[in-house]
Amino acid sequence: MLKGHVFSEQIFGNQIFALFINTFLHGRNGVSNNYKEGMVITTTGSNIHIASGAICIQGRFLEEDSGRDIVADTDNQYCSLVLEINLDAVNTSDSFLQADYKIIKNASNYPTLTQNNIVKNNAGTYQYELARFRTSASGITDFQDKRTFLDFDTIWDFIEQEWNVKLSELEEELAAVEDGSAYFLNSRLKIFHNQADDSQGKEGDIGLVYFD
Repeated sequence: MLKGHVFSEQIFGNQIFALFINTFLHGRNGVSNNYKEGMVITTTGSNIHIASGAICIQGRFLEEDSGRDIVADTDNQYCSLVLEINLDAVNTSDSFLQADYKIIKNASNYPTLTQNNIVKNNAGTYQYELARFRTSASGITDFQDKRTFLDFDTIWDFIEQEWNVKLSELEEELAAVEDGSAYFLNSRLKIFHNQADDSQGKEGDIGLVYFD
């Protein structure tokens, strides 16, 4: 069944918009560094505070509108604070259930994140690491901020830079064609004995036939 997106009287599906955003960002995730408080993370004892901000994970935008407080356990563990997207959960008109903060932990090493291809499959779980730390009875130690950032000005600058490079290359190629040198540079010399063979070489090659 063919579906229309960005067509009149059709619904622009969230999964298609996520595909577009993720493709545009080249698969990068990160916090917007120019929105609200940038989701700054601070700790006091066993308490974690996540400030307001916005983040894009695998093409899907999430906003922390007012800040969030989380309490870590006091057992001896290696922990990762993640923002988890679970597309297998079902949202309702009243409740957003497909994403939340989680502390995942391991007794001997920092835990491995679950990162399914939620863009391709439109299902599964993807965990984005916000921070990692260790817990104990005395509180959080060895805290590491693991946020990455999306700087849209830098992204546009990069696109413009790449475009200018390609444009310069094209201008040089066109100039070479105009003076005829490109024809020779892109050609190969094929040598034949007594008779040329059209089945060999490619278009633009120069053939040379010699006779006994």
